[in-house]
Amino acid sequence: MRWLSTAAVTVLLLTAGCNAFADTDNTDRPTVTPAPVPTAAESDTVTRLDPPPGVTTDRLENIALLAAAHRQAVNGTTYTLNERYSEFRIGNDSSSVRRAETVTVESPTRYRDELVRITTDSNATVERYEQSTYADGTNWYERRDNGTVERQRGEVQFSRDKYAYRTAFYLNRYAVVNQSATTVVTRDGSRAYRIRGSGGEIPATEQLREFRVELLVEPAGLVRRFSVWYRTEDRIVEYSFWYEDIGETTVQRPTWLNESTPAN
Repeated sequence: MRWLSTAAVTVLLLTAGCNAFADTDNTDRPTVTPAPVPTAAESDTVTRLDPPPGVTTDRLENIALLAAAHRQAVNGTTYTLNERYSEFRIGNDSSSVRRAETVTVESPTRYRDELVRITTDSNATVERYEQSTYADGTNWYERRDNGTVERQRGEVQFSRDKYAYRTAFYLNRYAVVNQSATTVVTRDGSRAYRIRGSGGEIPATEQLREFRVELLVEPAGLVRRFSVWYRTEDRIVEYSFWYEDIGETTVQRPTWLNESTPAN
């Protein structure tokens, strides 16, 4: 399989996989609206509401504290994690990389990870790569791009949820910003904190022209949604993740495994 020749995919972001590629603009998302201004009778209650760890009512103060709280909130529960990454080369060597991944986690030993990566080179040649992983608590399976399935027997043992650490890593890497502002919002009837920031850094030596991040954080520190967007002289990059079905996710045996491998 021929890969994209450009060195554009520098990022830590491509070390993770992705799932059936989807247009995130069409993803069903909960409504987020600014929280109503409290009345005088409510003001004392509102002021006593503590923001998430590392966050103040003005700004993002300590991303390390927030990332640790986020990791703790995710670890030990079930969830569906969605990640999207896109990179576009600007100029004569125009090319792109798009990656999508969906991970469903029922426990540290029972999960599915579905990935799709699409690359387009300067000649408009498109290549698609897919990879799927499934762990059922006893065995681990991987379906490669050519359709072959690898099976490893024996108990799958993880002391911790490895996916809970992935998003915390990205927060520590990309949410260190020079300027930020916090807005209290209402999300599906519950209070949350929307943080927008600028002036961050990237894992490359390129000169940044623009950089911005946005986080939607629940009071306990769970980062429900995160996105980073930046532009250099040569590239435009965007990465995002968001969580769904927290505490309600179950993992089903994938169809590709049913077709290729006996259940026992």
